[in-house]
Amino acid sequence: MTSPHPIDPHDVVVHLDGIAKRFGNAVALENVSLSFRRGTVTALTGENGSGKSTIAKIIGGLISPDSGQIVIDGESCRLNDPNAARRQGIALISQELTLAADLTVAENIFMGRLPARAPAVVSWRRMRSEAVTVLEMCGIDADPRARVGDLPIETQQQIEIARALSTHPSVLILDEATSSLSEKAADRLLELVEAQRRAGTTVVMITHRMNEIFRAADTAAVLRDGCIVAELDVATTTEDEIVRQMVGRELGDYYGQRTHTADPNDVVLGVKAVSVESKGLRPVDFAVARGEILGVAGLAGSGKEVLGHALGGAVVADGEIWVDGESVPSGRPDKVLDGGIGFVPEDRKAMGLMLNRSVAENFALAWRSRIFRKGLRRSALESRYVTEAVSRFDVRTASARLAVGLLSGGNQQKIIIGRLFELTLPVYVMSEPTRGIDVGARSSIYRMLREQAARGAAIVIISSELNELCGMCDRVLTMHQGDVVAEFIGQEITEDNINTAMVTGRAPLLQS
Repeated sequence: MTSPHPIDPHDVVVHLDGIAKRFGNAVALENVSLSFRRGTVTALTGENGSGKSTIAKIIGGLISPDSGQIVIDGESCRLNDPNAARRQGIALISQELTLAADLTVAENIFMGRLPARAPAVVSWRRMRSEAVTVLEMCGIDADPRARVGDLPIETQQQIEIARALSTHPSVLILDEATSSLSEKAADRLLELVEAQRRAGTTVVMITHRMNEIFRAADTAAVLRDGCIVAELDVATTTEDEIVRQMVGRELGDYYGQRTHTADPNDVVLGVKAVSVESKGLRPVDFAVARGEILGVAGLAGSGKEVLGHALGGAVVADGEIWVDGESVPSGRPDKVLDGGIGFVPEDRKAMGLMLNRSVAENFALAWRSRIFRKGLRRSALESRYVTEAVSRFDVRTASARLAVGLLSGGNQQKIIIGRLFELTLPVYVMSEPTRGIDVGARSSIYRMLREQAARGAAIVIISSELNELCGMCDRVLTMHQGDVVAEFIGQEITEDNINTAMVTGRAPLLQS
């Protein structure tokens, strides 16, 4: 396979030559050869588990290849740890946060290279001053003295980005860096990527978002099953071609079609005056009918994530929640699940998974009523359920005994969603259900959501992806500063209408 552009060896900053990597019996990469050129943006794309993040971690010094070599500026290098990569001018922005929650924003930005005014004496004033400069450059509204653990996930991801850019890297790797960002913050990051490209930085961007590829990238390298299957010139290719190379097939109708009409009088989920004042959520009222898909939109800090936590029992909330006329207690995830609400959190690693436990154990977390009898665990039954679920939800793992932390983000998300769908609950609350998920997996999740709605489940999708809300939802609520400020139904559900309400805090004027 040839590159879409003639390769000038003097322009190649990083070259991977025959890279291979296995994790146990699972092949992550096989004979990968790829060049990254100065002043260009290369998008690495492919389905979850195709090997994209493994490439990022190898270049970033987090893991070592089993075979092959890494050539930087014409010299073969061994990047045995992140410090070795940093010495080569490589900065990695990972999709997994690597910040120290108990340290301040400024301390995290300059971690490992604190400004000193004398040997072993940190200049705290200079550190805060330089942190302000970096934050302003990145367009981040954060106090450099704030404790990182107290900040929203989106802001933490922005701090991760600021830390990488503050090193003035010659090679910048973004591994799903926009997955936790609002559209506004993601737009700002893409502006920074363009500025880095113009400055001559070599940028490697791992993303599933087609709009990001076509806006920012020069070349798209597509991986499938650990191999490079295509290198495409973004200026001359199409979205359909990239998707076809990723999944090896045509996806057809991406979001699926509504096969039924929900009766608004047949209410399954009722929410009355639900609030969490300490977290900025003011009293919210709404109902969701049987078979209806309700979307919730809003910027970071709008209250949409807190609403999800309140419905899922992750926080104690005031107000009342009903499922099929029965009250559901607040602040107890187990009682909320027993009450008929399945909750998929936006931060799967922190809230949805036990990363050091197996695939089987994580699947079985929600199945205690099925697999326990009189206090005894029925292991054979559990094993059968897990085997069936792994197949049904297409979880790509070498073994159900493998630690779930070793799986790709998409396969982890399939476990969280799949274990709840197995219970055929009356209500599902999905917070950022497709964050960091490839187009093939997204299409599968959308299909499963359609199937659940068709059988009568009430579904709430809380999402920063406006195209997702427009493609999937019968109705969309928009939140601003803790309140629901607008409701859109049917043809009123457009990205422009939703975005206007998100930003201004009021509904746009709609034509009758």
